[in-house]
Amino acid sequence: MKQLKKERKDLDITLLKTPEHNTRIHPEKQINEIRRTLRKWGQYKNVVVDEKNVILAGNGLVEAMRAEGFNTVETLVITGLSKNEKTKLMMADNKTAGLGIDNLNNIEYLIQELAGDFDIPGFDDEVLKSINAASEEISQALDDYGKATEENLEGIEAHAEVNEGPREPDTPEETTDEAEPERKSIICPECGATVWL
Repeated sequence: MKQLKKERKDLDITLLKTPEHNTRIHPEKQINEIRRTLRKWGQYKNVVVDEKNVILAGNGLVEAMRAEGFNTVETLVITGLSKNEKTKLMMADNKTAGLGIDNLNNIEYLIQELAGDFDIPGFDDEVLKSINAASEEISQALDDYGKATEENLEGIEAHAEVNEGPREPDTPEETTDEAEPERKSIICPECGATVWL
């Protein structure tokens, strides 16, 4: 690999040029979300440009910075790239960013950790609230699993009658000196049915 020169520079935003054939389209919604990040945290990623200030990576960021009224842009200027290498860098930067997969378990965990503070650029506030509510409902359902409640006692009793068999009509019991041993039962945690032992 040939020697490239890389230099960090603050450049006037008016000097930056959009490439003729950018491989990524930046819809208004995306630009608005990038603008939100800029208002919250400022610029935290460098824009990559070549020696002629043509943007190789960060076109959407620059578009959002222009809309937000930024005057200067923190850049990484790379010199020594061929025309093909510049094209491949632009294509690779856009493509590799989209190859990641969201870890939904970790996102769910982090949403719970945020405790309702859902002002996160790129995420819909209402969607995050619904994910959080669903997580809480699942946690509560797991906590309540196997517990008898007033709502499910009727179903448990109905299952118990099925397992006991039909009841005989009430008849006077014969008295005997020997008491019958008491039958033992367990309740199935899956369906709530009483199983007689």
